[in-house]
Amino acid sequence: MAVWVRPRGKGKGLSGGLLQGLSFLSLLLTWLLLSWALGSQVLPRPGETLDFLLREARGSLWHHLGITLLRVGLAFLLAMTLGVALGLLTGLYRLADRLLEAWVALGLSIPRILPVVVAYLLLGLNETAAVLALVAILVPQVVVQVREGVKALDVKLLEMARAFHRSKSLVLRRVVLPQLVPYVLGTARGTLSLAWKMVVLVELLGRTSGVGYQINFYFQMFEMRGILAYGLAMTIVLVLVDKVLLLLSDRLSRWRRPVEGL
Repeated sequence: MAVWVRPRGKGKGLSGGLLQGLSFLSLLLTWLLLSWALGSQVLPRPGETLDFLLREARGSLWHHLGITLLRVGLAFLLAMTLGVALGLLTGLYRLADRLLEAWVALGLSIPRILPVVVAYLLLGLNETAAVLALVAILVPQVVVQVREGVKALDVKLLEMARAFHRSKSLVLRRVVLPQLVPYVLGTARGTLSLAWKMVVLVELLGRTSGVGYQINFYFQMFEMRGILAYGLAMTIVLVLVDKVLLLLSDRLSRWRRPVEGL
């Protein structure tokens, strides 16, 4: 069955950059129009927010942003390690899938604020509770994505490896893992995005540092510039990290591209 794949490089030139620039410009224009309609006291203009962000950068911004990055990074690594392992297990073995089905369904169904509240009540308002709450929120998402990736493996390649009597470890390294790389990296992007958003709630509810704490502080001070400035800082960092993961995914998935002339 023929599969159409858009040739690489198209849409990446001047027209692609122009469209991205127009998209960014439309966001900025919408912000300016809303600020003009609502008033700068309600919604500060982009310039005011940027000035506030630059002042914070000379003060406590990097401290709080670094703490948030540390929490997200630790929770992300733990969630990806545990989630990928469980995803492989449930994808390869039906018994494991049945045994963990209720746990995964529960993790996907409960309100995401619930693990945060429960962790703080059980463990106290500390770093361990904050990180474990994030991990509990993230793991079910990883398990589901990796499990579906395992189920989408090319069975013919696995049968060929068995026909040549290759060892299970070799099949895992050379057949299974290369096919799973796009799923794992795609899952990593989504998981990091979710962790980056949920950490604000975790910090807002029970920490005395981090971007979420600062947003809560400026909320209590009725300072919209501070809320927008710290939100903008988080957005910029996430966009940069996401671009790195996207480039990594593209590089590791080059083997999947069709070869010209075949």
